[in-house]
Amino acid sequence: MDQLANRWAGLAALLAGFFVILLDMTIVAVASPSIQHDLEPDVSGLFWVTAGYLLAFSVPLLVAGRLGDRYDPKRVFLAGMGGFAVASALCGLAPSIGWLVLFRVAQGLAAAAMAPQPLTLIRRLFVADERGRALGIWGSVAAAGTLLGPVLGGLLTAVLDWRWIFWVNVPLCGIALLMGLRWIPGSRGQTTRLDPLGAVTSTAGLGVLIWALLAWRDLSAPAIIAAVAVGAVLLAVFAFHERRMGPAALAPLGLYRSAGFRAASVAVAALGTAVIAMALPTMLYLQETRGLGPMEAALVMTPDAVVAAVLSPAAGRWVDRVGPRRPAILGMALLAASLLLIGLVVVLEIDPWWVALGAAVLGIANAVAWSPLSAAAMASVDSAAAGAASGMFSTVRQVTAVTGVATTGAVLAGLGSSPTLAFGVVFAVMAFVAVVGVVAATRLPRTSTEDGPDLHAAANVRQEDHPSNVGDLAADQRPLP
Repeated sequence: MDQLANRWAGLAALLAGFFVILLDMTIVAVASPSIQHDLEPDVSGLFWVTAGYLLAFSVPLLVAGRLGDRYDPKRVFLAGMGGFAVASALCGLAPSIGWLVLFRVAQGLAAAAMAPQPLTLIRRLFVADERGRALGIWGSVAAAGTLLGPVLGGLLTAVLDWRWIFWVNVPLCGIALLMGLRWIPGSRGQTTRLDPLGAVTSTAGLGVLIWALLAWRDLSAPAIIAAVAVGAVLLAVFAFHERRMGPAALAPLGLYRSAGFRAASVAVAALGTAVIAMALPTMLYLQETRGLGPMEAALVMTPDAVVAAVLSPAAGRWVDRVGPRRPAILGMALLAASLLLIGLVVVLEIDPWWVALGAAVLGIANAVAWSPLSAAAMASVDSAAAGAASGMFSTVRQVTAVTGVATTGAVLAGLGSSPTLAFGVVFAVMAFVAVVGVVAATRLPRTSTEDGPDLHAAANVRQEDHPSNVGDLAADQRPLP
C-alpha cells in the first residue's frame, strides 16, 4: 500500500474510534424505555445512564490532551479505544441500573482519552494542503455519529435488544484497533513533565460545574450556588497555577493570544452547543408534540447526516484552497438559518416534515463549518503544544455542548405548560448562539498560516525547551519499531 493510501487508512481508524464515542452520546435516548422495562430504574437512575457518560467524557479532556503530548497520541488513542470496547461489552452485560451507570462512566473516561488525539494525529498524517479535506471528513463523521445515534439505537432495540446498542461498539473498536496499530504513525512522545496540581484542580473544577449543570433538577438552589462557587474557585486556582507553569502547563492559556485559536474556540463552542443541544428538543417536538414515531422522527433528521457526509470532502478541499475564514462564516450562517427554519416550523405549526428542509441546511452547515474551525485552531499552535491545544479545543466544544443541553432542558422544563412556546424559545436561543459563531468566524485568519510568526509566543513555548520544534521534528515523529 502506498504512502497516500496509508494516510487515509490511518484516518479511517481515527474516524471509526471518533464515530463510536459520539454515537454513544445519543444512542441511549431511544432505548431508554426498553432499559427501564428491563432494569426497572427510577427516572433519576435512567437519566444518569446518559449523564454519567457525558460527565466522565467532558471532565478529563484537558488531561487527556497533555497525556497525548507526553506518551504519544497514538498510544493514548489506542489505549482509550481498547478501554472503550471493554466498557461497552460490560454495559451490555450490566445486571442492574447501578452497574450500567458505572460502566457508562468507564466508557466516558475511555472516550475522553481518545477524543483529543485525532486532531493531533491528523496534523501528523497529512501535509498542510491536505488537512482541510481530512478535517472535513472528520467533521462529517462527528455530525453523523451524533445524529445517527437515535436511528441506530432504535433499529438495534427494535430488531435485537437494547444491550446491542453497546455490543455493536466491540467489533467496530476491534477493527479500528487493528487498523490503527498498522497505519497510525507513532512517535516517542516528548519530555513534557506532567502537571499534577493542574490536573487535579481542572478535573475537580470542571467536574463540579458539569455535575451541577446535569443534576440541577435534583438539587436545591443553595446546593447549586455552592457547587458553582466551589467549581469557580477551583478553576480560578487552576488558571493562576497555569500562568506560572510555562511550557509545562496542562492548558497553556497563552494559546489564546493567537487570534486564530481564540476565534476558532469561540466559533466551535457555538457550533457544538447548537448542534448537540438541538437534537433532543427536535426529537421531543416531532414525537411528543407532532405525534411522529421514533423511526419517522429519525427519518426527518436524516438529511443532515446524508448531506454532511456527501459534501464534507468537497468542503474540506475548499478550505485547503481558500483558507478557513470564508467557509467558516458560511457554515455558521447556514447553521443559524437551519435553526430559524426549524423554529418557524415549530412556531407556525406547519407540517413537521418541513423540518427535513432545516435538517438539510444543517447538513450543509456541518459539512462546511467543522473543517475550517479545526484547521484554523491546530494551524495556530506550535507542534510542541498540539496535544494541549487539541485537549483545550475539545474541552471547549464538549463543555459548551453539555451547557447547551442543560440550558435547553431548563427552558423546556420551565415552559412545559406551553410546548410550542418552549420549543420556539429553544430554537431562537440556539440561532442566537449560531450568530455569535458567525461573528467569531469573521475573526479567523484568511489562510491557515496567517498566525505563523507568532506561534511560539502564543503557545509560550521556547525552542530550547522543545528541540523537536526544528530539526528534531522528523526524528521525534519517527514510527516506533
